[in-house]
This record gives sequence, structure tokens and C-alpha cells, in this order.
Amino acid sequence: MTDRDRDGQVASVTTQEVPPVRRHRSSEVIVAEQTTVSTVEETKGEDGSPVKTTHTRPGTKVMYKPTEHQGYQPKTVAGSAVGMLLGQGWFEFCPDCDKEHLNKDGVASTDPNLCSAREPLAVRVCPVCQKRIYDNVRSAEGEQDTEDVNVIKDDSYEKSTGATRTRATLDLHIWVRHPRQAQQMNLAPLPVALRDMVEEVKA
Repeated sequence: MTDRDRDGQVASVTTQEVPPVRRHRSSEVIVAEQTTVSTVEETKGEDGSPVKTTHTRPGTKVMYKPTEHQGYQPKTVAGSAVGMLLGQGWFEFCPDCDKEHLNKDGVASTDPNLCSAREPLAVRVCPVCQKRIYDNVRSAEGEQDTEDVNVIKDDSYEKSTGATRTRATLDLHIWVRHPRQAQQMNLAPLPVALRDMVEEVKA
């Protein structure tokens, strides 16, 4: 009988799941996977006989656009643009979790809050079109550190919150995309500098 048998000790084993490492895929393989989408439009000809017209367009894919301060931004792009965007440094998978962001139906989504590797972002929903407005601003540590004595340090520009930033973005979205509803909601008028942008969108 060993010492372990005498004192009642039990051996234990701890297992830890190691996440799989995603293999790098070539741009050619990714581009080759893109498909087209066909839709059929049924109309009637001049003689009343049925006419079917098939429309073909590129499919879409969610990719991750690198940004200067925010890391990345998920966007839906046309499948025909995938090769070009990969060449510009866009990502096929989320750089944080190395996965696609899938919604509850298993479909690729641009919702950044589906990422399991980062804290959820504050979000507002447009009451008109249901577009989701995310607070994508991240604190940029060290960006204000400079040896230039002429740089004025003013912390007043850093006092915004997720609530105020998303409110400002949502108000601008409503004025640009839904100007009539903006008036009905009595939203504060846009600054003069932004009114020209609204007029350009209308045109």
C-alpha cells in the first residue's frame, strides 16, 4: 500500500479547452466562395402573356473594416468587392474574437455586440427605421501625451458619455434620413455647418 492509499488522497486532473487557431486563408479562396443572388420578376407582356425577367446581382458578405481609432467596424459589402477590400486591409473575421458575428438565426451580422471578446457597446435604436446607433468611441490612451509645449490640453472635449454621443449621432441620423419626423419630434435644430450636409443628402 502506498502513502496515497493510506492517507486517502485522490489524484485530480484539470483540463482546459484551447481555442482552435484559425488558419489564414488566401484572398483567392475567399473571393472564389462569393456567390451571386438571382431574383425573378413576373410581369405581363403587351399581349397579356406572362413574362419572367431574371435579375442577377452579387451576394453580400460581412467584413471588418480597420479604423484609425476604433479598431474595426463590421460592414456588409458586395461579394464582388471582397477581393479589393482584402487588399485594402479589411478582415474576413472579427480581429478580436477571430470569428464571424452570428445572430440568433446563425446569419452573419454587423452587430458589434455579438463579439464575445469585447465589452458590449452602448446602443440606441432609431424610432423611425430601427437602425441601431452604436457608441463606437474608444478611449485613446496616450494620444494626448506629447512633448510639444504648444499643444493646449483641454479635457472638456473628453467629458462626453455613451449616452450623449449616441444621442448626438441619432439626432443627426434622424435629421438626415427622416427630416419630416425630426420636425414632428421637435428635435433641436442642427448647427448651420451640418444643415448643408442634410440638403446634399436630400438632393
